[in-house]
Order: sequence, then C-alpha cells, then structure tokens
Amino acid sequence: MVATASGSGAAQRPLPERLDAYLRGRPDGPFMGVVLIARGPTILFERGYGPADADLGIAVEPSMRFGIGSLTKPMTATAVMRLVERGLMRLSDPIGDYLRVCPPAWRSATIRDLLSHTSGIPDLFGEMRAAPVDSTRGVIDGVASRHLGDSLLAVPGSKYAYSNFNYCLLGYAMEAAAHASWPELMAREVFAPAGMTRTAYDDVWQIMPGRVRGYRRAEHQLRHIAYHDHAAYAAGGLLSTARDLLAFDRAFSSGRLVADSTMRRMTTPGPGDYGLGWQMITVLGRHQRNHSGGTGGFASHLVHYDDGTTIIVLSNDEEESAKSTACDLAAIVFGLAPSRRDRGENPCRPDP
Repeated sequence: MVATASGSGAAQRPLPERLDAYLRGRPDGPFMGVVLIARGPTILFERGYGPADADLGIAVEPSMRFGIGSLTKPMTATAVMRLVERGLMRLSDPIGDYLRVCPPAWRSATIRDLLSHTSGIPDLFGEMRAAPVDSTRGVIDGVASRHLGDSLLAVPGSKYAYSNFNYCLLGYAMEAAAHASWPELMAREVFAPAGMTRTAYDDVWQIMPGRVRGYRRAEHQLRHIAYHDHAAYAAGGLLSTARDLLAFDRAFSSGRLVADSTMRRMTTPGPGDYGLGWQMITVLGRHQRNHSGGTGGFASHLVHYDDGTTIIVLSNDEEESAKSTACDLAAIVFGLAPSRRDRGENPCRPDP
C-alpha cells in the first residue's frame, strides 16, 4: 500500500522538485529519457534526463523523438474507429473479408476481436520478416500462407491474449478498406487532426532529425543496441515526442478524434482489463486508461487519470520499467510516497 508523503518534509517542497529528486535518486538508478506531466491544459512538469547520444555527449531534450513501440496501438485503434465511424469498416467484420490469404480458422475473428486482443489467432509477429512498411501486407500474406491448417487458440471474443500480430492484421485491414497505406492513414486520421507534427513511422535506416539513440544495459553499463528493421508496422512502428503524445491524449479525451460513444466503447474494459486499444484499471484509488510500449532500445508509457492528469514516460533505456515509473510519478503528484521497487513493491498494482 502506498503511504502518504510526510507533511513536514518532502511534501512541502514544490512538486517539480519532488519529481526531479525521485527521477534522479531512484533506488534502481537514475532515470534516462523524458517525462511530461500535465493536468488539463497545464503542463506541470517536463524534463529530459541522460544522454540522447552517449558517444557524442548530447543530452536528452524534451522535444526529441523516441521509439514508442506498442504505444502505437492506441493510435492504430483510434484510426480504425474513425474508419468505422465513416462506414469504411465495421467492428463485426471478419478479418477474412480483408485478407488476400486467410487461414479458414481465422475467418471468424472480427475487427473488434483484433482490437481487444481476443481474436484467438496465434501471435505470429515473430515470423514477420523485415520489409519496407509499404510491403508489409505481402509479408503478412506469406505468414498466413504457412498457417492455413492452424486452429485458433480460443473462441474469438472469449479470452485475452496480448498480440502484436492482431494489430498488424488491423493495419492490413485499414489499408484494404481505405485504399491507402497505413502511414498515410495514421497521418490523415490521427496525426493531423490531433496536431502531432513530429510523429512518424520509425524507419531505422532513414535520417530522422531529433531522434535519440536507443540503449540497453549490461552489467549496469550502457550498451548500443543492434539496429535492425523492427517490422512493427501498426503494432509498434511509430516514433514520437512527449508533446505529440500529449496532443494525442488531449485530442482523444476532448472528442476531437472520435465521438463520445466511440470513446466509451474504446475505454470499456473487457477480458484482460483491455478495451479497444487501451488498458483500463484503477490504481491509487483513481481510474486510468493507459498503454505501454517497448522496442529495441526504448520503453514508453502513457497514462490518463480521470481527474485529467496525464503522465508520459519516454526512455531510451530498454530495461526501464516505464509503467512503474509512471505510477510512482502519479503517487508523488497525488501527494503519496513512491513505491520501493528495490524491495519488491509493485507501484502499478490494480486496486482490489
């Protein structure tokens, strides 16, 4: 259980000082990356920590771009729902209506099942070879052709099983329904209306201004990651900034991206406490929607609490537990003491 912060000590210090002290002095090591905390229209805290490029000695700045991994999924889900609202797709559509190659067992899984990770389709993401993003549908066709005799792992809609491949299939369906590439659809349906000017597909071979380098740790030392094409597509292929993610959160929360009825549908938890692109849980006595992301060299988390508090954590240390850090930061914002993860405490344990 998280304790209330002391009234005579830390709690009397300004909030930015308390947040900064936590990020620099954590028992599990200083934070590396960017943290942004806002409530409604007000940014409460925004700072960068550690190296953006350790070789060159360049420090992280809040405006820099990070790989966000699966934080891509809420954006993909939002784009899908905008197509649903316009009648270009239906949640009840079987994925077989969109695939050029579809194993018979997959045909009963719907767009809704894919969005909620309840399709029952095996997660075949590991079989997707690297390819230019506009060639990904052909890669998925090749994967599907090797699994024509497969059975489902569960009846669609009945069991939650987190799956990158579900969201790759959604990217495929979006392209087939709207006759445009997934990056084009994301730019049109999400980035432009939300005012996200620095979010794009994370092409690891392209020069991307403001992109930080990703790292891993070995024996407490920073090490370069082995760069390779992540092939993450609609499941985790974006890079973004803290301000762009805040713009997305504000646009989603305010109804500028989807209708209120669609937002309620997306944030109604099903199996696994997962809605359509968001996890919905109660932590620290407060309801939240959230999503985490992880990709080579990077970790990320975005959480929005019902009181309007949004916390964004972007790290270029792939071992960073971004979700746990976000929960500790929330505790400080709400006047509580952060957890002691070094003693096995779980800062993100859902309330009973």
